[in-house]
Amino acid sequence: MRFARIILLLLPIAAHLALAAEPAKNPVGIDFSFAGFRGGGQPIPAVAAKISVKPSGGDDTALLQSAIDNVAALPLGADGFRGAILLRPGRFRVQSQLHLNASGVVLRGSGNGANRTTIVAEGIGRRTLIQVGGDADPRIGAPIEIAGNKVEPGDRKLSVVNSAGLSVGTRVVIRRPSTAEWIKAHGMSGLLETFADQRIDWKPGSHDLVWDRTITAVDSTAGNIEVDAPVTFLMEKSTGGGNIAIVQSNAPLQNVGMENLSLESAYDPANPKDEEHSWIAIALNHVEDAWVRNITARHFVSSAVRADQRARRITIQDCRSEAPISEEGGYRRQSFLIYGQQVLIYRCHSELGMNDFATGLLAAGPNVFLDCDATGSLEPSGAFEGLAAGVLYERVHVPDSRIELLLDQTRAQAAGWTAVNSLIWNSSAKSLDAMGPYDGLNYVVESPQPLYETELNARGLHLPASLAATEFSNEQAPDFHDVKSQTSVKLPQHPFEIANGYFVVDGKIAYGASQSDAWWHGNTSPAVSGALTGSSITRFMPGQTAPGLTEDLHELVARAKQHGAAFYQTIPGLWYEHRRDEHTVIRQPNGDVWAPFFEMPWARSGKGIAWDGLSRFDLRRYNPWYFERNREFARIAGEQGLIVYHNLYNTHDLLEIGPHWIDYPWRPANNINDTGLPEPPPFKGGYTISMDTVQPTVTKLNVANEFYSVDYPPLRKLHHDYIIHVLDELGDMPNVIFTVAYQYAGPLAFEQFFQDTVAEWEKQHNHHVRIALITDKKVTDAILTDPVRSKQIAVVDMRYWYYLSDGSLFAPAAGQNRAFRDMIASRFGDKYSNFGPPTTPDQLYRQVREYRDRYPDIPLVPMENGAGPLPILMGGGTSQASTRTVPPGGEAALSTDAVTDRFIHEHLAKDLMKMKPIDGVVADPQHNWVLAERSQDVLLLYSRTASTITLTKSLAHAAYKGTWFDPISAQTENAVELSGKEGTTIAKPDSNGWLLLLRAVE
Repeated sequence: MRFARIILLLLPIAAHLALAAEPAKNPVGIDFSFAGFRGGGQPIPAVAAKISVKPSGGDDTALLQSAIDNVAALPLGADGFRGAILLRPGRFRVQSQLHLNASGVVLRGSGNGANRTTIVAEGIGRRTLIQVGGDADPRIGAPIEIAGNKVEPGDRKLSVVNSAGLSVGTRVVIRRPSTAEWIKAHGMSGLLETFADQRIDWKPGSHDLVWDRTITAVDSTAGNIEVDAPVTFLMEKSTGGGNIAIVQSNAPLQNVGMENLSLESAYDPANPKDEEHSWIAIALNHVEDAWVRNITARHFVSSAVRADQRARRITIQDCRSEAPISEEGGYRRQSFLIYGQQVLIYRCHSELGMNDFATGLLAAGPNVFLDCDATGSLEPSGAFEGLAAGVLYERVHVPDSRIELLLDQTRAQAAGWTAVNSLIWNSSAKSLDAMGPYDGLNYVVESPQPLYETELNARGLHLPASLAATEFSNEQAPDFHDVKSQTSVKLPQHPFEIANGYFVVDGKIAYGASQSDAWWHGNTSPAVSGALTGSSITRFMPGQTAPGLTEDLHELVARAKQHGAAFYQTIPGLWYEHRRDEHTVIRQPNGDVWAPFFEMPWARSGKGIAWDGLSRFDLRRYNPWYFERNREFARIAGEQGLIVYHNLYNTHDLLEIGPHWIDYPWRPANNINDTGLPEPPPFKGGYTISMDTVQPTVTKLNVANEFYSVDYPPLRKLHHDYIIHVLDELGDMPNVIFTVAYQYAGPLAFEQFFQDTVAEWEKQHNHHVRIALITDKKVTDAILTDPVRSKQIAVVDMRYWYYLSDGSLFAPAAGQNRAFRDMIASRFGDKYSNFGPPTTPDQLYRQVREYRDRYPDIPLVPMENGAGPLPILMGGGTSQASTRTVPPGGEAALSTDAVTDRFIHEHLAKDLMKMKPIDGVVADPQHNWVLAERSQDVLLLYSRTASTITLTKSLAHAAYKGTWFDPISAQTENAVELSGKEGTTIAKPDSNGWLLLLRAVE
């Protein structure tokens, strides 16, 4: 690879005088003057106000949104505008969020100084205060290949293999695909670090650069088109080339403005690092030809203004970011953050930023920061997240930190190449650093001439004028009072029941697999994040809602149902941030945490420094965002009849290895509470955990179960109060089942304590909740034989014991100073690091029948362990044997047992919950299993071998109609009418395994 850092120094000596007479050449060949409102150099219009609004003194959310909607409903004028909403001086209080989602609308404040219009984001909630733009990316047609071997950065003319359908004014999307060959050429694959392929290697498709453009000329004869702004990166046919596609729908909004406002985020004054308030003041996406000017944003966590990938031709001018309130960490304090295209950030000021003037992942450009300055900067400004293209920092001054365009392996998912074809021009900072890959060099330039203005002037254009603070002070418009209620539609709940050991929703069997939240891993590229990392309802990606990032909860529930899920496991992540995916046990050097974040149930204290570089947790306080997400998900799931398991903890074999404990909120180094747990960290060999150093203040602790101790009073109280809080938040949700933990749930004493705490809450609230046992066999049996606590159990998960193929029982007991899966690996080898070797259908059926016969009213959830779903079905178990995280793309079914699931939903939806395993009905019961209703109106037989089935006992009815079903091929065959008499022999389609569904003939 080649790197470049070129500084053209104009020294007062004769050798450089000739150079001083001419401006330094633009070394990247991109005309940056196309950045800004309407493609740069166009005056921002003064749009007349149609209505004016005064603060009400209360929550003004509905008032302001109604005013915006009122103007949005007006017709567009010939100038492309509907009108402005004029906000009178005073403080408008907003408890939720405002949306500017129509073209031609301007939101304008008035007044000066203390008498200026101020909108305050009140209350908690990590929302964007004002969201500007449409809802969806453009829908495009089939890609058209770009012809020729190369398109240079800065080009506006492109050759295409087929120009049919392309005309002047056509919107197109130009794409530079990130192929495996292209990624390899940039050294961004095959990196030599732990889990590098999952953590930091670029994946094909993850770094596609996308430009939204409009065709300005077409030469059909030559097969050439010209677009309205340059591309910013090389497209070589040898490494993937490029393509264009016609936009068919979802064009962006146009002509939207915000001006002359102060925006504030209310926060907890007792916590100078509070993050439970608004993160972003203004965010723009799916919008073009927009502006934000003369805006001051105070106290926001993340950004004053953020322009996302589909924000284009935007001017952000004379804006300020002041007094941010947040942790000093990654994805915080990125005052002016640009992911978009043709964005001009002009004369803006930032205070105390972590990245005052930032370009993010795949900001396609050209983008310009011009005449901006920062004070008190905590970390560098610059490209930070991966492959921003065509960025110009001109006359940007960051005296307290750096400006950098680098190969960066420290911030934002080890971003790699953060920028290409970008410039730092006549700027100042502690240092100015530029380094680019072979096909996109970056430069630091000092020149006697400006660049942006020179290029703008060459097009006959000029910089936009300032907005005078008094320009609209005396503007008159009628007062607006017509407030429309802003209510969201909530659908009725579809709660589940348990009948005869089965889950039932709306009178039908709830049968299917269980989708699980992801516990770790993440990727900031929306193109691949969900497909690579599954979904988690409490994974947080600031400013982005997409699968694998911050999930759209309605979409996630719909996706789970589409994949055949009947159940969903919600569970906390293993650790907060993506750096720990490396599975190291080092203390992180700073708070540059990598997104996306797995939010924890417990709140940060704002005090001290945990091992992830942010402040320590306070286990007595709880994360409102985490619980709001869980509650909202449970509500939406209930609307769709999806059953939710809520796991309170995720110790993920806490005793197994150090990385599972190193950032855990309950580790003493990571919280401000008295837990009595051992510290310093108890590692052997720096990796394996061995919690055998008990502090003198801790008494009677089992060395393998310190975390789940109920003997040390302060620790017991922390657990007690947390359990109570979870139930306060979710106990009234009808479709939620509570359990201690999906993996290691602790010793018997803790399960008893958990259930007793639940019983305490139930008594206080006169409300019953459901509990699932997910623990080892010994603890399970102890609870199920407890005359009091057994009555609390709704579900038994049997994953932690099973019969091996030789008939011996594998059931390791908890509390042996080893995690469950570690016990499996130690006995069977690393090949079986999660679950042991396969069992047989006979042994799996045996496992299920044992507990089905003992506990006929409790749903049983075993694992298949290689024996398939049918032994579970025929033994009377439920269907959640396939529990996994699932990519959102829809390319694979959630359950490997989808064929069986479909058969049950189509043929037994209203019958299975009435059935149970019975014996003595057919010959060769070892190979022929039977489920039947009490009345024997419906029976299901599974014959695994032989070509016939013989009844050894008369059925309740004289005749039955049969349906054959092949669980492998999903083939269905109707049998003739069959006799229900003893001795009847039923011929199978062949000697393979078949299900036979019998229904009595009236």
